[in-house]
Amino acid sequence: MDRIFGVLIKQTNSVLSRDADKFAQTLGLTRMQISIIDYVSSLENDKYIFQKDIESEFNIRRASATSALKLMEKNDLLVRVPMENDARLKRILLTPKSRQLSKNIRKYFSETEDKLCQAVGLDNEGIVKEGLKNILEVFSD
Repeated sequence: MDRIFGVLIKQTNSVLSRDADKFAQTLGLTRMQISIIDYVSSLENDKYIFQKDIESEFNIRRASATSALKLMEKNDLLVRVPMENDARLKRILLTPKSRQLSKNIRKYFSETEDKLCQAVGLDNEGIVKEGLKNILEVFSD
């Protein structure tokens, strides 16, 4: 049996990463910044988002998350608000500037996922798509 899936996944990841970098540059941001904005915007109405959530979601170390969030705060993309019951915990909130950008970012990620699904013959609502997602999630932990 040929072992090609790992190579193909790596190649696909490289293409998607380069494309995301190009899109992010059009907004004056980085790939990580657009990903963080998309993540926070999709969840901030449902739950509080903290740095540890960013670290977990993107599988990055605390130092990397800290530097990314500090730069985003400096660039008026987000604010960190201390919690009333524990000032050590800081809730992450998007600024109006980021909320405006989040619409374009969400559209970009949705269109990219749709293209990827079409390329591999998956419909957006299908069982096959859910199965593939479950398989990929096993290896992302």
